[in-house]
Amino acid sequence: MTPTFSGAPPFFRAACAVVRGFAGLTKGLSLEGLEHLPPSGPVIVAGNHVSLIEGPLVGYAVGRVRQPSFMIKEELFRFPPLGWTLRELGGIPLDRGGRGDVKALRRALNVLAGGGCMVVFPEGTRSKDGQPLKPKAGVGLLARQSGAPVVPVRARNTLSALSGERPYRLTFGAPVPAPPKDPEDSRSADRAFAEAVMAAIFAL
Repeated sequence: MTPTFSGAPPFFRAACAVVRGFAGLTKGLSLEGLEHLPPSGPVIVAGNHVSLIEGPLVGYAVGRVRQPSFMIKEELFRFPPLGWTLRELGGIPLDRGGRGDVKALRRALNVLAGGGCMVVFPEGTRSKDGQPLKPKAGVGLLARQSGAPVVPVRARNTLSALSGERPYRLTFGAPVPAPPKDPEDSRSADRAFAEAVMAAIFAL
């Protein structure tokens, strides 16, 4: 399999080369289950989150198949040129305060409506000890309103780039079908689906 999907933009290819080099210089990278990721059509990729490393690694892995977009905390967009770089790589700023960022969710739904791939981390923040945190309902809302399946991905050995077990490991699992679009209680349904996605991630 080539390092990036056919027709990948030059900037995305360059970013993937940087991530590949970083992984090679630190721990190496093992990828399993990429066959579960459809090469086209709307899909959500949802992973666990313990460090800053998962985002680039998952983006690189998905980029071997197709172009990903990401929901990323808006604080990171405040620092140029990082903000510019994140936008060029498909980043959508997400305000994690309050009851959710409606603008970011709409932009993510637009990506999915166009047949794109959204990468999300349902926990919404990093787990300091690697144990699963209570997920946010956003992944349920995205899947329910878009009808997109959710491909779970479990990251291991990512707590530190300089210590711990080798290599970095990403394991992709079978897609979780989208929930019904019009449940009686959408909030409860979204939360329940998010919990099911987290269970699928940690079952890998």
